Amino acid sequence: MEPYLIFSDIDGTLVVDHQIVTPFTKQVIRTLQQRDVIFYIATGRLYNLGKVIARQINDEVRIVASNGAVFEDQNQLRKKRLGKAALKAAYEASQADPGLSAHFFTTDAVYYTQEIPRFVARDAGNLTSMGAEITHDAVTDLDMLMNMSDQIINGIIIGRGVPTALADARQRLIDQDVMSISSSGPDNIELIPKNIDKATAIRQIQTLHDIDADHTFVFGDGQNDLGMLQEAKYSVAMGNALPEVKAVANYVTETNNNDGVARFLQQQFNLEIPNTEVGL
Repeated sequence: MEPYLIFSDIDGTLVVDHQIVTPFTKQVIRTLQQRDVIFYIATGRLYNLGKVIARQINDEVRIVASNGAVFEDQNQLRKKRLGKAALKAAYEASQADPGLSAHFFTTDAVYYTQEIPRFVARDAGNLTSMGAEITHDAVTDLDMLMNMSDQIINGIIIGRGVPTALADARQRLIDQDVMSISSSGPDNIELIPKNIDKATAIRQIQTLHDIDADHTFVFGDGQNDLGMLQEAKYSVAMGNALPEVKAVANYVTETNNNDGVARFLQQQFNLEIPNTEVGL
């Protein structure tokens, strides 16, 4: 079989409950890996949180993390960083309203301007209990953040229940034009190194492996997946995806809770997986 690349978002796409890869999905991916298919997860999460999801499948799964700012190239980990101008802009935008909190990520650490919101702590705690190695610390002032500029890769501003403040912060960051802006949900602003997204990582990986868009699958559900969906002939929106994601995708599969990624791949590659294997 000809070699293929497959890229899948995590939340709302590959996993259920933000953390679990089902046995059926694992088996489909493992079967394809035996047929010269290279499988990547492509996530906005920091690298170590992505790694704990990948390792549920096996050590052969590769990772695009931090919305494309970090990706694995065989034994090498390639990284881009936000830089001081972006960090300053993000910090100041998050300080404009007490309902906003900023979180900045390295490959294995989280730095936050306020107490970590409960839903962030819950998800990170669940994954840490599954083997993710993550440290965290409060950012006390801008100088502290600037001193970590050589480590911080990406970030997120969260504003639950303050849509106007979040919209103002987004526009302020867009106007300053010192980073790329996206979103993985209605209550956040994803902060990404300038001119970087999941799509830029996918293009580099396609070049490295000499595999074109006609032999690439991409699965996603959110706004931060829009770019990468345009890099594949087999661009697939989840059944639970945003309407704008479904509009740009060439295909729509079932929801993440119904193993949409695995079912689409099973059909496209004509895989026969006996029920006795699904529990592995």
